[in-house]
Amino acid sequence: MSGINMTISEQILLEKCREIELLCKQLYDYFAELYAGDEDAVRLWCKTAMEEQNHADQFTLALKLRKGMSCMVVADSTRVDSIIKQLGAVISKVRAEPPKLVDALNSSIRLEKYLVDFHLSCVVMFEEDSFKKMFNAMMASDQEHIASLQDTYDLLTCAQAWTFTG
Repeated sequence: MSGINMTISEQILLEKCREIELLCKQLYDYFAELYAGDEDAVRLWCKTAMEEQNHADQFTLALKLRKGMSCMVVADSTRVDSIIKQLGAVISKVRAEPPKLVDALNSSIRLEKYLVDFHLSCVVMFEEDSFKKMFNAMMASDQEHIASLQDTYDLLTCAQAWTFTG
């Protein structure tokens, strides 16, 4: 792979990957506004939105440094476009019909799991070790998103179950 610079199509794919991260951030920012009365929920949504922004910033950095960077991007552009379209539709739907907190959490868990699968199939290979580490850390943080969302979901559904049975 030595000496291979990022192609235009690889740049476009990275831009679209950045767009996915920004759409996720937009969704989580909206949820933070929607559930402003729940301090724990706001903290979770804001933290997750900030992490999505960090991911987008990593793609931005890779794009800025593309001229001297050797990398290879392997992704199904049709799938990437489909994810962008689906995220846009989800954002429109939740704005039109705001979900209950538990439903927002459940949907976000499913979204993050789907994106983990996408990230595993979307291979970005860098020669530079620092970029390899940066993108590997980004992928690992997706698992943390799922765990945080799942913990909050479990606490909420457990508390609701206890309220109904208690």
